[in-house]
Amino acid sequence: MMPIVVLCGGTSTRLQPLTAKKPKSMVKVLGKPFIDHQLTLMQENDVKKVILCIGKFGDQIRDYVGNGKKWGMSVKYSDDGEQLLGTGGALKNAYDMLPEEFIVMNGDSYLDIYYNPVVNKFIESKKPLLMTVYPVLDGTYKNVHVRYGKIIDYDKTGKNPDLNCIDYGFTPMKKWLLKHIPDGTFDFSVIYSNTIALKDVTCYKSPKVFHEMGSYEGLEETTQYIKFRGKL
Repeated sequence: MMPIVVLCGGTSTRLQPLTAKKPKSMVKVLGKPFIDHQLTLMQENDVKKVILCIGKFGDQIRDYVGNGKKWGMSVKYSDDGEQLLGTGGALKNAYDMLPEEFIVMNGDSYLDIYYNPVVNKFIESKKPLLMTVYPVLDGTYKNVHVRYGKIIDYDKTGKNPDLNCIDYGFTPMKKWLLKHIPDGTFDFSVIYSNTIALKDVTCYKSPKVFHEMGSYEGLEETTQYIKFRGKL
C-alpha cells in the first residue's frame, strides 16, 4: 500500500479545553488516543509506511506512537514546531521526507473505506492527484462540484450553488505538485485549486460517509461509530 502522510499539527480550538495541553490526535476515544484508531485502520489496509506531520504538543504523539512497531509499520515525523504552517505548509515542510507518491489524510478523520480501489483508480488515471469525495444532500455543507465523474470546482466557502459533494480527506498525490509552491504557511486547498485549474485531478466517490472528531459533536459521533464498528 502507498505510504500515508497524516496532517496532525493543528491547534483544534473547537475542542478546547480538551486540547488545551494536548493535540487532537491524543484526545481519548474509547480509552485510546484517536491516533491509535487511525493507525489501526491503516494497519487493516496493509499500510507499511506513515509520516506524521506534527506541531504543537507533537512530542506527545511521538512518545505514544514511537516507530510504529505496535501497528506493524514504520512511522516517521515531520515537526512544524510552534509555528502554525497550515495543512499545506506542513506537507511542504515534509518535502524531503516524502516519497514520489503518497496519500494525504487529516489527523482528525476516521475514514473507514477500503484503500485499494481508491489507489488503483489514482494509478490508472495517470493524473497527479485524486480527490475522494462524498455526495451530500441539500442543506448540508458542500465544497466540491462533481459533474460526470469530474471535479469542476472546489470552494471551501460553500457558496457555489452547484456544489454537490464534500471533500473526503483521502488524497493520493504525486510529490512534484509541491515543488513550485513556496515554503511557508498555506492551506492544502491551494494544492487542490491549483491542480483543478490545470484539469489534472481525477475523482473517486466514496460509498461510505467519513467521520471526524474536530468538534465536540464530531467527537461524539465518531466515538459512537468506532464503538459500533467494534461490535461487528
